[in-house]
Amino acid sequence: MKIRLASGTDPGLQRQENEDSVLVWKDKAGVEALVVVCDGMGGHAAGRLASSIAVDTFSSALAEDGGKGADPERLKQATIRTNTAVHLASLENPEWAGMGSTLTVVAIQGERMALVNVGDSPAYLFRDGDWALISQDHSWPAEQVRLGVIKPADAKDHPMKHRLTRAIGVWEQIASFTDVIELESGDTVVFCSDGVETAGVSVEEMWGMLEGKDLEGGIRRVIARCRDLGAPDNVTVAVARVEGADRGDRMRLDRISRTQLLSIKTVTMPKLKAPDED
Repeated sequence: MKIRLASGTDPGLQRQENEDSVLVWKDKAGVEALVVVCDGMGGHAAGRLASSIAVDTFSSALAEDGGKGADPERLKQATIRTNTAVHLASLENPEWAGMGSTLTVVAIQGERMALVNVGDSPAYLFRDGDWALISQDHSWPAEQVRLGVIKPADAKDHPMKHRLTRAIGVWEQIASFTDVIELESGDTVVFCSDGVETAGVSVEEMWGMLEGKDLEGGIRRVIARCRDLGAPDNVTVAVARVEGADRGDRMRLDRISRTQLLSIKTVTMPKLKAPDED
């Protein structure tokens, strides 16, 4: 199968710095395609530095590990190295204290796609007119939903929606979410920073601008739409599209969603208290 890649990023209209970083690679690091999206936090230069270190460290880790293929264990080990790099950098300068980044990555080899993510930068799989969230949301409300503390409907507009319980570099150790998905011809995987949702662009509206053949043009349209709506945050979009012969037995997205729910593992995290509201 052939993989087409495209990406774009924009600072938005209300931020002085673009704290997002994005990387798309073809035929490097032992995989046919690699996509990395990071959304930094920590304010201005610190957030930009955190996301930049995260992208550079993760891609270097894969390029140097000697491995091949879309192996979730490879991605997990690269995530550990990335977390250490950002955490150590945050200790070097008092102005960088507490900086961190989200991390959402997929590696594709053949029909196999491995995913790893930390934070709330989402990845979506679009197939046959349907879509599924394939990353795990590590915002405070989403974690509370998984624990059964609040209902899913209560998480959508929760006042702490953008407070993260997991982020690259904030803690010395981090628990990541990993998954493996079998891709099919026509599948489109879309990654974005939360600036798309913050601007008010829904998943369905975003897909309407990306489903055409011109991936680069579609990304420009998504970014332009976010800017039209005020773009209060940085906006980053990356797309990987699978092209090739159709397979006879196509997996339904509701099966992927059920598989993801079963694959969520309980992990031990540092004990957290609810963040104080600004």
